[in-house]
Parts: sequence; C-alpha cells; structure tokens
Amino acid sequence: MRTILLSSLFTLISGALMAQGTGFEVLGISPTPYSLSKAEATVSNTDGAASIYSNPALLAYNQTSTIDLGYSFWIAGVNNIFGGVNFKKNRRAVAFSFYSSGSDDYEQRNNPGSSNGNFSIQYVSLSAAYAYDFEYFALGGAVQYLNENIFTYRANGYAFNIGGATQFLNERVRAGASVTNIGEMQKLNVERTPLPTNLKIGTSADIAEVSASKNNELPVLISVFADFVHPLEETEDKDFADYSVSDNYFNLGLALTVADALEISGGYKTQNNARPVSFGASFTTDEISVNYALIPFNTGYGTVHSIGVQYKF
Repeated sequence: MRTILLSSLFTLISGALMAQGTGFEVLGISPTPYSLSKAEATVSNTDGAASIYSNPALLAYNQTSTIDLGYSFWIAGVNNIFGGVNFKKNRRAVAFSFYSSGSDDYEQRNNPGSSNGNFSIQYVSLSAAYAYDFEYFALGGAVQYLNENIFTYRANGYAFNIGGATQFLNERVRAGASVTNIGEMQKLNVERTPLPTNLKIGTSADIAEVSASKNNELPVLISVFADFVHPLEETEDKDFADYSVSDNYFNLGLALTVADALEISGGYKTQNNARPVSFGASFTTDEISVNYALIPFNTGYGTVHSIGVQYKF
C-alpha cells in the first residue's frame, strides 16, 4: 500500500477520473537516464532509439545501430519502462520503440473509510520512426499508437513527432528542432486526455578538451547542452506532480567525458520548482553503454532513479 499521503491524494482524484483524464505526461518525460541526467536537453544530441521522443531526425546521426533499454523508478510509485531499437544503414535509420508508465496499487474510495479495492493507471506508447541524413542536415518523423487505462476507463490515440538536425565543425557543434506529440486521444469517459505537445529548439557543443600535463592518456571532454521549450498544449499534470511552469522554459546540461569512457553529467530546468536539477553518470565501451540518472524532487515525493543500457551493433 502507498503512504497516507498517496492514499489521500487518490481519494481526492478518484471522483475527478470519472469526468476526465489526467494527462499523458509520460510523453513529456525522457525514457532514458542519458537524457534525464542532462535535464532532457537532447533535442540536438543523439540518444539511440530514444531520440524518437525528442527529435527523430537524430536517429540518422547515430554512429551505429543500437538496442536501448531504460527503467525509471518515478515518484508516486510510478515506473517508466522503455525499450527500442534503431537500425542505422548508411544515411538511413529506421527505429521502433515501446514506452510505458504506470502503477497498479492505488486505492479507490468514494467516501472516507474502507477502500473499494485497488486500481491501476497505465500509459503506453508504441512507435515507429524513419530518418534520413541529407549530408548537410537530417530530417525524421515518428508515429505513435497511444493507449491509456485509468481505473475502468480506456482510450486509444495517436501522435506524431517531427524534427530536423544539423552538425558542423567536425560534428563538435550540433543543432536541432522538433515538434513532439502532435495528435489526439479518444474520449476517456467524458473528455479527451490532452497530449503534452511541445516545440523544442536546441544546440549542443563539445567546447573543450583538457588533460593533465603529466597524463595525456586521460583527456576530459567538456560538452554543453541547451534546449528552448515552448509548450503548444496546456496540460494539467506535470511529471505526476502538481507544480507551476511558465509558458516557455530552458533545459540546460553539462557533461564531462573522461577518455571517451566515463561521463559525469548534470542538468538544470528553468521555471521548474519540482525537479530543477538532475545528475548522472555513464560508462561506455565499444559495444555497451551503462547509464544512471538521479533526480531529486522538491515536493516531498522522493527521488527518481533511472538506469539504462545501450548495445551497439
């Protein structure tokens, strides 16, 4: 069972679920710790198959084909699960992914006292994407099949992601733009659940590489990331926590990569009073990358832990 706080929370919203959904906010949360650790400032930086959800054009910029897995222990007992594959061949990339979020241990009450039993909340996205590198720029698009299940109510829907990207100065500087989650859900009992549609414009750069004077075999690459986000659709929930956010905001990230093997990263979200900062680390070999992200919430709900693995082939 959840804590007294969560029981009280869902006592209050159980009646509201009869009239409307709570928002498909999982689509606004990155599915991998690599992106989460940088405050999700990856609209211009490749993230394997997970680029489907940030900027599908980046699928064509991956150096190899990849298989990606991610698992996030989110707040309020919610678990986010991601799996995807990106097939890269020459200038083309075709990707498929599965992304789900939910929990199945919420108590349903009509009045104070004994509960009527437990119910689940589940969101699912199944997606396919295609991207092509036109040498000077890349374009990509993705289509999503969406399904939500809240209490006894179910609804299906669709969404599209489109994006473009470019890189220059020997790929040290990158830029990208995307519009994500353009679509619509069926009515969930009475009203349609809104989708978190966003316009994102971002840039990232490898700004310097330094090394100790006595050990040139351990160079440290310093990289920065910055995304501007403009919400195109207002939704009620924010990351399964109630907090205020301005119309526009920035996601900012910084990463230090040691000898192309160990990366330490951090991020900051402006205008976000629930999870403004994030941290992470990753270890990379020629074939496998293991990633971890930690996101403390300021609202008392706890701390998010996210783990992920990427296999390159």
